[in-house]
Amino acid sequence: MINGKKIIALCTSRIYDTQNFGFIESLGKALKSINYRLFIYALNSDLYWVDNDVHNETYVFDLIPYDKIEAVIIMDEKIKSTDVAKRIIANAQKHSVPAIIIDGSYEGTTQIHFAYSEGFEKVVRHIIEHHKVKNPHFMAGYKDNKFSDERIEVFKKVLHENGRTFNDSMISYGDFWADPSRQATHELLKRETIPDAIICANDIMAINVCDVLISSGLSVPDDVIVSGFDGLEEAFIFHPGITTASCDNVDLSETVCKALRYLENNTDPKNYYVTPKFIQNESCGCPKNITYKNSIVTKLNDRFYRYQDDIRVLHDITTKLFSTKAEELCVSSIRTSLTQNMCCIINNACFSHDKNFFLDDINDTNFSIVYNSYSEEDKITPYDNSKIIPNLDEILNKGYPLIFNCMDYMNKPIGFICYSFEKYDIVEYTKTPSITDAISMGIGGYVNLQYQHFLMNKVQEMYKNDALTGFFNRLAFQSAFDELKSIPGAVGKPLTIIMQDLDKLKIINDSYGHTEGDKAISTAARALKDACPENTLLVRFGGDEMLALISGLSNNAEIIHNIQNTLKEESRKLGYNVSVSIGTYTTILTKDLNLDQIIVLADQQMYKMKKNNEGIF
Repeated sequence: MINGKKIIALCTSRIYDTQNFGFIESLGKALKSINYRLFIYALNSDLYWVDNDVHNETYVFDLIPYDKIEAVIIMDEKIKSTDVAKRIIANAQKHSVPAIIIDGSYEGTTQIHFAYSEGFEKVVRHIIEHHKVKNPHFMAGYKDNKFSDERIEVFKKVLHENGRTFNDSMISYGDFWADPSRQATHELLKRETIPDAIICANDIMAINVCDVLISSGLSVPDDVIVSGFDGLEEAFIFHPGITTASCDNVDLSETVCKALRYLENNTDPKNYYVTPKFIQNESCGCPKNITYKNSIVTKLNDRFYRYQDDIRVLHDITTKLFSTKAEELCVSSIRTSLTQNMCCIINNACFSHDKNFFLDDINDTNFSIVYNSYSEEDKITPYDNSKIIPNLDEILNKGYPLIFNCMDYMNKPIGFICYSFEKYDIVEYTKTPSITDAISMGIGGYVNLQYQHFLMNKVQEMYKNDALTGFFNRLAFQSAFDELKSIPGAVGKPLTIIMQDLDKLKIINDSYGHTEGDKAISTAARALKDACPENTLLVRFGGDEMLALISGLSNNAEIIHNIQNTLKEESRKLGYNVSVSIGTYTTILTKDLNLDQIIVLADQQMYKMKKNNEGIF
């Protein structure tokens, strides 16, 4: 419960399908009337029963706040994955939350079944008894499929009760799909006597059977009556409109509410049944059903034309996200006319550009809100999952469902989007997958692009910096010197070169090994860097030769003194003497200054000191 309102979690897919949307609208209204609110956790694609691939889109079901909900509803035939359904049920049971399964069977759950046989029987009786066909044929689904076999038995039963003899020639198999049913219909047309009625196990097959018959010069229903089963929106748009049966959304919603009221006082699972309603239409010779067709056509047209307008906006969202900076991600790239009534929450690891979020094993459990349409703040803010989403109280008071979509890229979840529309509009529901995909693609591309920039910078550093000292190599130093001459105000200022050479490196290598020799070089480099002003250009000029280029006034004597003091201290730690010879030269920076000439002058001063240091070790 949240602020006095009971919460129901609905797990489903493809909320933009007309049947799904109709049920959500009916259920949302029914729940609101009894002070419940609906959280929808939706996939944008079907998983399919035999698909063994890992679908990280199912991460959306991990967002369910079991400590705040009264029950979880699983639409089994919509999700189409036994493993996913079992995972949701296990999590619910762990939190003592009852699970209601629609159109599926799982132990320990309350189940709502569709009485398909009863609904289908109404269609078959209408064709055989009302229209009194003499030569009926049944277009079944798959062979040995329980739904197909169940409807075959209904067909046989009605034939028997009407004094008809069944034989195997009265059945074809259309596999519940378009091409197989078309092929089966062509085979029927080759018979000497074609059926006067083809009763199909679903609407998809009925539509395609009609199309083949009409294309072959036959009339539906004058020559052949056709019926379907499912109540798909296409059945009402197609001409002729298909006679069918459909599970009524209001009946289903009322049954869900009945189950919830039962579970308020009981823990034992219970089964409920909803019978599909018969809908007569043109394909059997009955009057055209206009109740569904006009509203569906209007909604489809609205979705189509609005979609055309939205394509460019979605493309711009993705493109901007690809090239944005992290601190701009929240509003500048996402806030558009399409992204009202929503918030976007992503994993903080997406901002860690020194690792590839999609390829590396990153387990960051912290998230941030990068966009919230209810706020005008243009910044990323920390996400508190105990609050579900920002502005939750305000949204719940309006009484409409919250819709959760997983954002994933390269099959890895990066966060989620929560939509909170303030009306039931199938057009708004239809655009959610496109918005989720656009933002997911944009953020995924942004993460990959930032990682590429990180790698490019690393590669550049590898090529311009010496690995032992971290100083520039000669080529990178020359480029940095050229940049210095282009800085406003640098030309005309003093320019000092400090040339430093490590004394008696060969003796250190021979006495202590090359590892210690490398350590002596890095120690001398660190002493030079620490003694010089910030923004000094430093280069490893040779094996043990280093150069510092200082722009502006410089106290050379103090620098040399600090280097020598540092090396005395480091020598005590190392156990052997590390000393350097140093030469300096100061001039004025001009645009045509010959760097090589002044390096030679500093080098000469350095060798004078080196002769004085020859006896020291």
